[in-house]
Amino acid sequence: MSTSRTDGLTQVAERPAPRADEFRNEVVAAARPAVLRGAARNWPVVAAARRNPHSCLALLAAHANGLPVDVLRADPEEEGRFHYRPGAQALNFVRGEAPLRAFLGALREHEMRDRPDALVAQGLLAERYFPGFASTHTMPLVPASAEPRLWIGNASRIATHNDPTDNLAVVAAGRRRFTLFPPEAEPDLYMGPNRPTPAGTPVSMVHVTAPDLERFPRFAAALERAEEADLDPGDAIFIPRNWFHHVEALERFNLLVNYWWDSSRE
Repeated sequence: MSTSRTDGLTQVAERPAPRADEFRNEVVAAARPAVLRGAARNWPVVAAARRNPHSCLALLAAHANGLPVDVLRADPEEEGRFHYRPGAQALNFVRGEAPLRAFLGALREHEMRDRPDALVAQGLLAERYFPGFASTHTMPLVPASAEPRLWIGNASRIATHNDPTDNLAVVAAGRRRFTLFPPEAEPDLYMGPNRPTPAGTPVSMVHVTAPDLERFPRFAAALERAEEADLDPGDAIFIPRNWFHHVEALERFNLLVNYWWDSSRE
């Protein structure tokens, strides 16, 4: 039976936005998640999002080029969850392609629906699709080699997964909730098959927002180790390499910018 997620998860430690040297020597070196409040408060897209989501969407559309993007779409019945169909042999969403501006227009159109499809474009290299973004949205905390990537969509739930590199994720529009698990929690996360996968890396078979603890009893132990954070526009979160994370985009328009890099090579 599905149950509500356990309340009262440990909150990710947070601090005001640090200087670059503090971030490197204190945050990254600690290899622990950390919320950095206001780290991108001066970004143009953040200022636009704080006025209203449509201002941010219009700003993106004004600077988008005409290249096509890969788009993931899930039916309303999936409640924004990009995951598997029963049996884990097929995914519960479809992939397509659309010109970038058309995709942004579709987000605006679906915003008006009572039950919108879940739509996301993931990991767009900023300079490829929004020329000049990196120079107008600087992030001095990360190495110069770390390229900004944009994750654009409406309300969605991205299943628990991890990355082999350090990650700084910046909420630029909307609100996002991150649920993190340390690497040693992997045996309790019930990771799925290597293929097919929703986005190239294995994901947990447990729905964090409604875990079935009869089917996945060890997930209760994972929740005891979990840390959670809610981020508003301008906030950032540092996710150390190999930490598992589940990400919920909570609004009808959301924009995330992230940076991956290998701190062991700095």
